[in-house]
Amino acid sequence: MKKTLVVLFIFILLTPSVLAYQIPEKGVIYQIMVDRFYDGNQSNNQPFYDPAHGDYYLYWGGDLEGITEKLDYIKSLGVSMIWLSPINDNINRMAGISAPYHGYWTRDYKRIEEHFGNWKTFEHLVEEAKRRDMCIIVGFVPNHSNPEDDGEFGSLYDNETKITDFFKDEKNVTVNPYTGSREYIYHHNGGVKNYYGWEMKSKSIFGLADFNQLNLWVDSYLKESLDLFIKAGACGFRIDAVKHTDLGWLTNFYAYAYSRAPLLIYGEYYRLDYGKDADMYDFYRYSNISPLLSIPVRNRIVSTLGFGGSLEDLANYLHSYYSHLVYPTKAVNFIDNHDLPRFLSESRYQEGYHMALGLLITLPGIPVIYYGDESYLVSKDGKGDPYNRPMMVFDNTTEAARIIRTLAELRKENNALAYGDFRDIYKSYTTWVFERSFGNEKILVVLNKREERNLSFNTDLPDGTYRDVLYGVEMSVKNGRAALKALKNRILVFSYRGKQKKPLIGSVTPYLAQPGDKIILGGAAFGKGGEVIVESEEARVLEWKNDMIVFEMPKIKTREAWVNVTIESGGEESNALRIRYLSGEQIPALLVVNGSYVNASGQLWIKGDIPELAEPTPLYKSSTGYYFQVVSLPKGATFSLELYKGVPWGELEPLNITLYGKTNGTVILRNRPYPRENHEYWPFYGGMAVLGLILIMLSLRRR
Repeated sequence: MKKTLVVLFIFILLTPSVLAYQIPEKGVIYQIMVDRFYDGNQSNNQPFYDPAHGDYYLYWGGDLEGITEKLDYIKSLGVSMIWLSPINDNINRMAGISAPYHGYWTRDYKRIEEHFGNWKTFEHLVEEAKRRDMCIIVGFVPNHSNPEDDGEFGSLYDNETKITDFFKDEKNVTVNPYTGSREYIYHHNGGVKNYYGWEMKSKSIFGLADFNQLNLWVDSYLKESLDLFIKAGACGFRIDAVKHTDLGWLTNFYAYAYSRAPLLIYGEYYRLDYGKDADMYDFYRYSNISPLLSIPVRNRIVSTLGFGGSLEDLANYLHSYYSHLVYPTKAVNFIDNHDLPRFLSESRYQEGYHMALGLLITLPGIPVIYYGDESYLVSKDGKGDPYNRPMMVFDNTTEAARIIRTLAELRKENNALAYGDFRDIYKSYTTWVFERSFGNEKILVVLNKREERNLSFNTDLPDGTYRDVLYGVEMSVKNGRAALKALKNRILVFSYRGKQKKPLIGSVTPYLAQPGDKIILGGAAFGKGGEVIVESEEARVLEWKNDMIVFEMPKIKTREAWVNVTIESGGEESNALRIRYLSGEQIPALLVVNGSYVNASGQLWIKGDIPELAEPTPLYKSSTGYYFQVVSLPKGATFSLELYKGVPWGELEPLNITLYGKTNGTVILRNRPYPRENHEYWPFYGGMAVLGLILIMLSLRRR
């Protein structure tokens, strides 16, 4: 009996908990500004506290204990992930007229802000959320610390030990000979004026002390800090200001995080509109390694449903936007957030707001509900920052809350909302019908502005009568033709769930991986077991369910950036999804091209013969005559690359120049190959040495 209990105990320890792995696309995120949600512990309110909640630049008392106390309320909305504003320890002074209530002026990345709690209260929140089948996403700010010219002047601490401040750091500054950057722990290049290229990555924004992430101490410090949250149970991160951080370093940063757990990480690339230019091209490059917040999508939805405009134009805009994403279903969509005015502070059109909420949860992507969206929360004092951050009003009985709750539950039930494609069926100025389909599961969405109207359109839904999940409107389908009455200023959602017979993959989390990482596959009809194949390699399966598989990323022989993953189960093979492959343990590196190698003008690009460099990467030109870029490279790698020139959205022209590199913190590319490591020649040289020794011994014997 004792032996049986021991075996059972070991099995429980080795078996992941219900929330050990979560498929992000199946859920809804609830975003919270911690200070403005609920005061669960009044003893941590001081200093810089306004109990009257009239001064928007002071603390108002919200904390982690308050969020824990309100978890049942959050759960009632059907959400599965809670995104917290940054909770690292912030400066202990005012900067200008503001206290750091928002969490974006970090001073110590290894401690929790005392106004919000401590590591114990955070871990308690994580555990209580898990008990309710929810998990915690944390805002993290790796681009900068706190104001360099006010407050604590860029002071930085490592678990209460002061490391530096902006002015002390300036005494240690050196000029990087390849980039021209003045740097040590921080960059000291002034503020950003031209929002493009090197300047956008290596100068400060809004007077905030800008990190030099290629400094080895900074790189380790930020990774160690992130790891504290992972060990405490966080299931993901929202990364701030990614457009101001080198993509190569971010790739390395994400790779480090994913080596710990299969997290959901998404970035804030602040761009208000969509357009074909270099900045937007960078937006899509960044989305290749991590989902991004769909800021351009938000603006177009609010303008169309809050004020007026063509639903047909909105549909075309969204299709164009999504067409550039590798995984549209990983886009992180929202209507309201802490940076932009709330919908109902710009437009009092409540029916349009309800349609926007419904559209948010039915579009491709992971929807985010901003705290108070369900209770029509707005400030009477203003629209944008900081007035988009009023104190929470709790009300989960509203029409908005009902829409959120109903569609959040539908996302869990119908895979078409989580993984489905995106196809227009009918569109005009006032009416839009689109379909999401995943195998034999479908969602049909109807938006209609202005007057009620009868609609008829072709569909491949089976014949029958369907009932909209929000208002109970009936739709009849006969001989491939649907008919319904579209209500005025309403969104209707029809659900169909047919049986899926063949295995079908809909989701890969994360979709950036190196050998040994855990990867989650979401989908349908996986069966009771089978094989996961990455390119031609069979992966080690850690967990297998009918709708979810967890496997370990194998080592792949490839020069390509992306590799295919499929599954085989019950004699059937699934569709293939793609993973951005990193070929080994990564380090961030500065890649340098001597200008004397190049006889060309305009934008230069590189493409290399290892997965990390297989996609075109732009180079910046420095004032010192070098071209450079920050990249993430595998340790110990030697590689070659080709030079190209061209514009981001056009064809690249090869310059017929081949250069060679070997991984290091700074890689000075040269025009001749590197020799192989000595151990690669051991079979030949070792054999020759042995043969020589034998000949010597024979010669001695003859003597």
